[in-house]
Amino acid sequence: MIALPLFLLAGGATWLFWRSDMRAGVLIAALVCGYALATSPLKGAIDGIGTGISTAISSANENAASK
Repeated sequence: MIALPLFLLAGGATWLFWRSDMRAGVLIAALVCGYALATSPLKGAIDGIGTGISTAISSANENAASK
């Protein structure tokens, strides 16, 4: 369960580095934040959201192509 506190810490660091215009810091903190999300218990929900969005886009493209 270390992933969620790590995500919050890395998310805060990303914001801080973004505000201070430190691009290398933003990149590193964003990578750590992404890793924390990918290994967290929330990854199933995140995958489900991505699947739903891709299904909606695919459906919209099919409906637009048929008209």
